[in-house]
Amino acid sequence: MKRVYLPILLSITFLTSCASINNPFAKRETIEIKEGYLSLKNINTNLAKQMPLIQKVGKNKIKIVSATTFAGKDGKSLITEIEFIFTSFEIPEGLPSIARVKSSLTYDLKTKEFKLDNISEPQVKFLKESLVEYINPKQKKFISDTIVLKLYDLILHKSKKELRAMKGFIVKEGKIKIIFK
Repeated sequence: MKRVYLPILLSITFLTSCASINNPFAKRETIEIKEGYLSLKNINTNLAKQMPLIQKVGKNKIKIVSATTFAGKDGKSLITEIEFIFTSFEIPEGLPSIARVKSSLTYDLKTKEFKLDNISEPQVKFLKESLVEYINPKQKKFISDTIVLKLYDLILHKSKKELRAMKGFIVKEGKIKIIFK
């Protein structure tokens, strides 16, 4: 009886070992890229195509007219400057403003999109100081929250290829060097 099982066992072992040999010509599902580059110029062009962004709640309205991204001083972060107009019941003509945030970068494996991540609290500068007194604390919170939410929605770049998860990035000389896992 043992002699019958031994040839069957050997043939099954041989067949499974042959099936597990990797085919070097087989098409891979993901591209194994260790690093790549994104241009800040191309990112800013993509951001301009998505403008204006408008958020309205009651009589309060924010219209983001432009967003520009550039390198942070540390080389490991991005700075995004936003120009927007805030209108309310008290300020119907609108209050032009500028906000600046610090953020990082993320890559979504499902959508193949690069987006801003870990966005800091916006530093807002109102360009007409005489109208600032008409903004209450709830409206300031609305402005800050809206800027952050709208920035999370922006697509910096959409990859045509399926890439691996991002390990980190370095910003230098107008380019973002992305390191993949």
